[in-house]
Amino acid sequence: MASLQHPDRDQPVFLMAHHTIGRRQGVADTRITLPEISGIHAAIQWTGSHWIIRDLSRNGTWVNGQQLIPAKNQPLQIGDKITFGRSTNSVWKVENLDPPENLLIDIHSGEATALESYHLLPDEHDPIASLHFNPVNGVWIYELLDGSENSSTAKLVRHGNRIDCARHSWELFLGNSQNTTTELSFQNLCVSDFRLRFSVSHHEEHIQLQLARDDTRLDLPARTHNYLLLYLARARIRDIQRGIDHADQGWVSADLATRELGITVNHLNTQIFRARKQIADSLPDAIDTSHLVERRSYEMRLGCYLLDIFKGSQKEELEASTGEYAIAEVETI
Repeated sequence: MASLQHPDRDQPVFLMAHHTIGRRQGVADTRITLPEISGIHAAIQWTGSHWIIRDLSRNGTWVNGQQLIPAKNQPLQIGDKITFGRSTNSVWKVENLDPPENLLIDIHSGEATALESYHLLPDEHDPIASLHFNPVNGVWIYELLDGSENSSTAKLVRHGNRIDCARHSWELFLGNSQNTTTELSFQNLCVSDFRLRFSVSHHEEHIQLQLARDDTRLDLPARTHNYLLLYLARARIRDIQRGIDHADQGWVSADLATRELGITVNHLNTQIFRARKQIADSLPDAIDTSHLVERRSYEMRLGCYLLDIFKGSQKEELEASTGEYAIAEVETI
């Protein structure tokens, strides 16, 4: 992650894709309060292949002792020494010139962790919340594990916000413009636009999941949470085949799901988070995966409705007379 070494602090100053230095509070990304510093004094910017610096001031910016030509782009190199306002002012050293990233910066240690599009907090092993990007409206959402996106436990967070989770605290640093990583061919797509195919072993110990759309095929490895998705898929298929209205298909009460799956509510929510994360990590950032599992008061359902369940070459079908599932042999696809 690109950064400058602050002349008076041990912690680095991480750079946003377009990063401004100046005296104006609330406007400049990095503030220097010396009187000779302009409101917006200089800008450092990622071009897509390298970093440049541009002087925007009245009193000048220097790189390695050479004053920059005002408003002219100057490429940066690791180790460059930058001074603002006067050539004799404190030196800011270029430490890192990697592409911009989104980060979680530990409030206490200053340690930075790269932020994934679906990030579990405080860690993946024992999550109690998630931080994830919603590409539909371009915002980041912090959500407690035992809540839903439509409840008070989910809230929008912005660059610079403090995030507290358990005994941990971070600053949210959004250095990377999400638009730069968006794949145009996937814009405006949702996870429900993909067909989900479940491949289930005979005794249902192993469940693999494939996502398909047009010529795209994504095979995901078997995970424990796939059984929850399979359970919800069967509920949705049952209602589809019974002609239930789309808005009412597949809803299952959380109490019933925990009893039938033999798990606790906390374990159920953890599996939902891990399933969302696995699929979000496998698809491009531009695809909205937030509705993989939808929730409303005390109920949940699988947000996808293009569904197939296979045991070997045999497709699972609902017996209309009994409401039970049977298998019908079909060609392997």
